Amino acid sequence: MRILYLAPGNSIHSKKWIEKIKSISPENNYYWFSFEKFKYEIDKEITIFSYSGKNLIKPFKLLSFVFQIGLFIKKNKFDLIHVHSVGTYGIFAIVPIFFNIPFILTPWGSDIIFGSRKFINTLIMKFIFFKASLITCDAIHISKLISKISPMAKPQIINFGIDSSFFRVKLKNNVADKVIKIISTRNHEQVYNLETLINASKDLQNNNVDFLLTIAGYGSQTEMLVKKSEYLGLSNKVKFIGRYDYETLPDLLNNNDLFISTSLSDAGIASSIAEAMACQKIVVVSDSGENKLWISNGVNGFLFKTGCSKSLYDAIMTAINRRHLWNQIGAKARETILERNDISNEMKKMYKLMDLV
Repeated sequence: MRILYLAPGNSIHSKKWIEKIKSISPENNYYWFSFEKFKYEIDKEITIFSYSGKNLIKPFKLLSFVFQIGLFIKKNKFDLIHVHSVGTYGIFAIVPIFFNIPFILTPWGSDIIFGSRKFINTLIMKFIFFKASLITCDAIHISKLISKISPMAKPQIINFGIDSSFFRVKLKNNVADKVIKIISTRNHEQVYNLETLINASKDLQNNNVDFLLTIAGYGSQTEMLVKKSEYLGLSNKVKFIGRYDYETLPDLLNNNDLFISTSLSDAGIASSIAEAMACQKIVVVSDSGENKLWISNGVNGFLFKTGCSKSLYDAIMTAINRRHLWNQIGAKARETILERNDISNEMKKMYKLMDLV
């Protein structure tokens, strides 16, 4: 079978999904066409192409890319096409419809949550959802939104999953260390709401908590967050480390005690949260999206009220006061991921669905 993926080449989530599917069924021929440049090294047995148009404004870039995909499909005669993300990539789903090729859609949470607020996006999604052979998503509330946009759609829940053999505990949580080491790896964008973490850090400082906060990642709010941290007198407590190599992420997580996610909106469980849980870190997570379906407060992590720095501070203090239970809570966190969000299990379920298309 010849399978074409239309998916962002700069996304680690696309890379993990496609490479895992290939490892499950290596006898197929796999192709990956990306509108963006490829950011990561890709399995050499997957044939990759990225958009070659230059110096065009975005509408013409999109039309040019659609044309390139069409030529590529006509030349290679694919049996199945899988479109990841239906923001920009939703437009590209028109091509398999034109060539009458079975195709799968995997909308990402932000595509549905934010895209459905725009009339033209909703019209495009309604059309491609109706035409798709299969739709998958990673959250019940996203599935409901898809069905609301297109009542005939019957989305299947497939989690992106994480590699639990890569993300694993290397050192038990150091319950004796006086300094509490905290980390966030969410990007510095408004939706991830890192201001709440900065404000809660000030409360920790004001209450003489001995802590160090590492803020990894980058984004449009990085400069603002650095200035806010300096303004609040947190320069000795908060360290911004910028971009990190994905291969070093397990070590980065294992060198900390608490993982914080202040996101205002997630679909299913965010990969960053799942990665920390797989490393048996103590996660303190906003109760947005479906996080409460994954985190049992005080059992495998801690929840706080979304957008509330006081609630986050209280949750961190509760976690610190239960440090004698950290190894037990961390073990429960990893157990949750192994049972419900391991990439090998999720992609085996995905491939069974692909066989039915």
